[in-house]
Amino acid sequence: MSLRIGVIGCGLKAASYARAWVNSPLQPRFIALTDTNPGSIERYADIVRKAGNNPRIYADAEALLAAEAENVDAIYISTPHAYHAGYAKAALEKGIHLLLEKPMALDASEARDILLARNKADRQVVIAYQASLSPLLERLRQRALAGEFGALLNVHGEVWEDWQDRYGSSWKQIPALSGGGFIFDTGSHLFNAVLQMTGRRFQKVCAMLDNRGRAYELVGGVFASLDGGVPVNLSFCGDTIPGCESSLTLFYENAILRVDIWGKWIELRQGAVLTRETAGEDLNAVLSVFADTCTGHIANPSTAERSLHLAELWDLIKQSSEEQGTNLLLQTNPWEPA
Repeated sequence: MSLRIGVIGCGLKAASYARAWVNSPLQPRFIALTDTNPGSIERYADIVRKAGNNPRIYADAEALLAAEAENVDAIYISTPHAYHAGYAKAALEKGIHLLLEKPMALDASEARDILLARNKADRQVVIAYQASLSPLLERLRQRALAGEFGALLNVHGEVWEDWQDRYGSSWKQIPALSGGGFIFDTGSHLFNAVLQMTGRRFQKVCAMLDNRGRAYELVGGVFASLDGGVPVNLSFCGDTIPGCESSLTLFYENAILRVDIWGKWIELRQGAVLTRETAGEDLNAVLSVFADTCTGHIANPSTAERSLHLAELWDLIKQSSEEQGTNLLLQTNPWEPA
């Protein structure tokens, strides 16, 4: 049986997934759509109608959930960040699995509320971080965790984007809707990729953020340590030349591994041997991994517990920056059920 999907939020990211998913071997059925922008709804509906779907359109998420709870297997939420927690809890109360865009919540308190709703509903919540859902990165992660590369010694990462210019007219630069700036938005992929590729929690963190005169952060540096004392140095710049690129480098005793935080490519050095693989952003992998998680065929690779840990990390990054780089300890564990 194909996955029956309801969509809350039909913006550009959701539309890019729809273009891939309509050609997926899973052949999902798009049952219902809603968005505050009629143009976004029409664009999304046109994509899925060409694949034989006839989605019902609703004025808001509340109406969609009230009418379609028995007709959908899953809800995909791709709205401004400020609405994630409310819509997630409403869908879980209806007993529906969730594919939820990142970041899961604005802060650790909201993240805990989603976890409570998930536990009560006994449904899956998968956060749509591409690094966590990438088959390419998973293969390298398993090799690292199996000990092939030796002990992990150091982690360095960077991400940059012309975020300030690219999203100048977007809700992403309205803090009441976005919850933050470049580092909270695009930069959250880098924090998640560290968790994904190392299998270790953030233990302590210090940070310096720079708003460059805006109401949200654009530039910053984060120095942290993982379990076992592994140092992590992360750099972020959201006010630079056109483009968007990333690199996460993991230094091991016997190898150096570089990966793109969206799973587009990897580069592995083992002695004199250099291996490169390019996969591109695998949009269909997001759907297939989500479907396998909902049916219990695989363990959830991008859990709400991990996003609670990332939400706590973000809370402490802001606090540390306000306190001129104070070292702060994290309390949550992304690898333990909450």
